[in-house]
Amino acid sequence: MLDSTGVQAARRRFLLLWAAVGLVNLVLAARLPLFVDEAFYWQEGRHLAWAYSDLPGMTAWLARTGDALVPGSVLALRLPFLLIGACIPWLVARMAVRELDPVRGWQAGSLALLLPLSGSLGLMALPDGPLLLASVLCLDASLRLLRAVTPTAALELALGLVVGGLTHYRFAAVIAIGCVALFALAEGRRVLRHPLVWAAIAIGALAWWPLLAWNFAHADAGLRFQLLDRHPWQFSREGLRLGRMQLALATPLLLVAMAIAAWRGLRADRPGQRYLALCGALVVLGFLALGFVADRERVSFHWPLPGYIALLPLVPAVLAGWPRGWRIAA
Repeated sequence: MLDSTGVQAARRRFLLLWAAVGLVNLVLAARLPLFVDEAFYWQEGRHLAWAYSDLPGMTAWLARTGDALVPGSVLALRLPFLLIGACIPWLVARMAVRELDPVRGWQAGSLALLLPLSGSLGLMALPDGPLLLASVLCLDASLRLLRAVTPTAALELALGLVVGGLTHYRFAAVIAIGCVALFALAEGRRVLRHPLVWAAIAIGALAWWPLLAWNFAHADAGLRFQLLDRHPWQFSREGLRLGRMQLALATPLLLVAMAIAAWRGLRADRPGQRYLALCGALVVLGFLALGFVADRERVSFHWPLPGYIALLPLVPAVLAGWPRGWRIAA
């Protein structure tokens, strides 16, 4: 039987940390000057469309929503993204509470706040917020489906797929890895045989139509840029530098804990833990490998973030075995 005192303490720490991080993000978002990409999405939002030359419409729509609240306010422009960023730790905590136990669940939510890339999510009006939201929704829905295929879980999967498809080309990689992880599990293959799941996938596929329609009308310009023009597709040792940057932003000790958690998770009895470990490891390793042949002129150190988030629910069990000093350091 779980110690209710321990659960309450873990929940209280999460709430205090969530409030503190939210306040810091709010202050910083009000003071940071507008980043060049944010200005681009702000301008796109002033001319609403289903898709644009660079991305689907979600980021521009959110920017337009914020700007409509207080026109000309940088904080208002970023507010929808701040709200999305504030929701992510709650989703991680809820998912981990259900799949593991309440104490480790709230601890996983706290780790999502402490992880630099997720804790600062929403500071700028960029696609990363809705993209991570879509990834977490799909991850949570898949874990629910592994327990039992229900209309609620299928609806959550459809919602995540729609948000992701309307946000970024890069979400296709998340879908591919999620499918590979399901195929790798006997329980996952049973899930993929259910008609409700395919109905959710069909709804999610429709979300890509605006992007495909834009590309059909513009000689595949967006697809060519995202898949061909921006990537040299030639091996370069610069990928080592990019890989070090990607890993460093997970913070060294937490990265070690994630690696151990992934190793243990792949051997766990519960299919949900194996699925988290598979998704997390494949996303992180996949983007690390991509760094050796992909675009190195633009920012890409944040690409593995969905993988780190998938591993976080498994990390508290690893940290529980560390001495107190190392846990605090992590």
